[in-house]
Amino acid sequence: MDLDSKQIANNIKAERNRAGLTIEEVCSKLKVSRPTYIKYEKDADTIKASQMVALAKLFNCKIEMFFYTK
Repeated sequence: MDLDSKQIANNIKAERNRAGLTIEEVCSKLKVSRPTYIKYEKDADTIKASQMVALAKLFNCKIEMFFYTK
């Protein structure tokens, strides 16, 4: 299975939910706007590597979880 930006976005959303954080909490901690973060969860094409690292730290997960495929 090829990994695409939509799968990465779904994985980011799943990890946020697993961490029990709301979109608003994530936006506040990362200092990004709500529309920007929502783009991350819809299509990860727009996300920078540095933001992915910050998300992994915030969600207390390994960054590899964003690239997981079933």
